[in-house]
Formats: sequence, structure tokens, C-alpha cells
Amino acid sequence: MPEPYRVAPDPLAARLVPWPLALPARALPRAAGSPAAARALHRAIGVATFGVGYHVALRTRAIDDALREAVARGTSQLVVLGAGLDSRAMRLPELAGVQVFEVDHPSTQRDKVERLASLARGDGSAAGAPGAARAAPALEARGLARVPVDFERDRLDEALLAAGFRPAEPTFWIWEGVAVYLTREAIEATLRLTAALSAPGSRIALTYGMLPGAELPAWAERAIRGLFRSLGEPVRTPLAREEMRELLAGAGLRVLSDESTVDWAARYWPPHRGVRAIERLAVAER
Repeated sequence: MPEPYRVAPDPLAARLVPWPLALPARALPRAAGSPAAARALHRAIGVATFGVGYHVALRTRAIDDALREAVARGTSQLVVLGAGLDSRAMRLPELAGVQVFEVDHPSTQRDKVERLASLARGDGSAAGAPGAARAAPALEARGLARVPVDFERDRLDEALLAAGFRPAEPTFWIWEGVAVYLTREAIEATLRLTAALSAPGSRIALTYGMLPGAELPAWAERAIRGLFRSLGEPVRTPLAREEMRELLAGAGLRVLSDESTVDWAARYWPPHRGVRAIERLAVAER
């Protein structure tokens, strides 16, 4: 994909994401040979998703950069809460010497493992379409521990410690695209737990908000909320900036930065047409 569209390159996305959600990621590289076609397709994706397609790529880049900075400062552990199909352990070379813990529900982790195994076999079934298993980067990262946690039955702290997590070492926590689907009480409890498990200097990057300040037409906001409801993920807690700052302070965490989609676009994607402040990313330190 030509610049300035390569905000957060992910060689695995088109083959790991379920079909048909993988369609945009598979179509964009095919348009790379024609700048005009690439621009048109990119714009169509933004319009069709009310800017959410742009937002996800920008959010990924913002978190990647916050993680890189923490690793450069000596962070030796990464915990990804609600990891889903997160590919950072496989695509970021900066994590070569970092112990990574991917935490998620057992069934979600099984699905990811099966998709990766499908890619490794080259049978094309990971994304549900022929040709999905073209050459990909390393599919099994060294220093990766998958931590299955059923949050209704299991304790996160016990599961992490059993997997080899070291509370005395600096940790970077990623909580991406999860908090908005939880209750305020669950968000607060998780923040307190991560802070209690963190050595001084540890950091957490979490996204929140989901539409406050997006300045979308009412019908578009309803459409986006309806989309997430249809996926079984209704938005429960759309927090404002001041509310999140209060929750972080209550957990003993100091906010280092708090930016929106528009801020990321100004830094990473100068055209930033069609970008909305759908969500914010707070980075806080213990």
C-alpha cells in the first residue's frame, strides 16, 4: 500500500481475520499498483464504516508506538487483555526479548490457535477463503504465553502468576477495544487489579469512549451502535475523558497521555479525511 496509507502494516491481518471482515485488508494490497485506485478504495472503506475502518488502523499504530517506547525504557513483560486476534507478538521485532502474555477466554484462544495452525498448514481456511494462506511472518512468537481466563469463574492474577508473570518486573498492559463493552464496576476492578500486579514504572494503554465527542449524525451513531449490538458486543460504558482520568487516579495510575482518533490522524495520516473522534487512548503509569 503506498504512503500515506500504510499507517499500521500487518502482514497477518488479511489472512487471520474472519471472512468477510478480511475483504478490505485483502483488497487494499491489490490496489497498491494504482494510487488513484488505492485512494478511491481507501475512501470507500472509510465512508462505508463511518470512519471506524480508519480508526482501527490509527488506534493500532498509536498503541504500537506506546509499546515501543515502553520497551525502549526497559519493559520486559507485555500483557494483552482480551487479546483476540492480536498479532503484535508475531509482527513487532521490538518484542524479541519481551515475555508476552495473551489473556482471553479459552474458546477465543482456541479459535486463534486453529487459525494460526491453518495458516501454517497453508490450507487457506483461516480467513475462510481460497488463497488466504499465502506466505506470512512467523506464526509462533518466541516468549509467548497464552493465558486462558474465563472472567466469570477464574481469577486473572492467579492465572497470570501460574503462567510465569513476574510482578516485580516492569510490565506494559494493553487493554484495546474492550472497556466500552464492560460495566463501569468491571473497568474499575480491572484497573485496580492491573495496578496491584504492576511494578513501579509499569504502564497501561487502554481505549475508551466509543463515540463521545465523535460529532456524528444521530443516525450514524445509532448505526454504529447497532452494528456492535449485532456482533454481540453492545456498548455499555461510553466514558468521557474526565471520567477515565478519575478511574485511573483511583487505581493509583498517573495519566501520561490521552488522545483521540483525530490526534492520531494528525500524527500518522496527514490527509485524515473522514476521521472521527470515535475513541480515545489513555496511557498511564504506575
